[in-house]
Amino acid sequence: MGLDFLVPIFGILLVMIPVLGLTTVLTLRFGLKPFMESIAQHLQGSGFVAPAELERQVEELTSELARVRTDLARLEEGRAFERKLLDARETSGSVERDG
Repeated sequence: MGLDFLVPIFGILLVMIPVLGLTTVLTLRFGLKPFMESIAQHLQGSGFVAPAELERQVEELTSELARVRTDLARLEEGRAFERKLLDARETSGSVERDG
């Protein structure tokens, strides 16, 4: 028949497809994996942080900001109290001088 020329082609493909698959797997395993690991190490060394780490840092900064605001409010209250004391002292001092 006219399809006899396909037998050697299919015979070659029968051997070449597994060889090509094995070559691809080995290339990815031994070639691409170390490359990706080196890129990951470079990104970690350059300050690149994973999203979970960024989220944790944002939470820490938010809580620290809340503490700073609380401290500032306390300082403002203390300063207002000191002003009242000084004003009371000045007014009582002027009353004593007048009297």
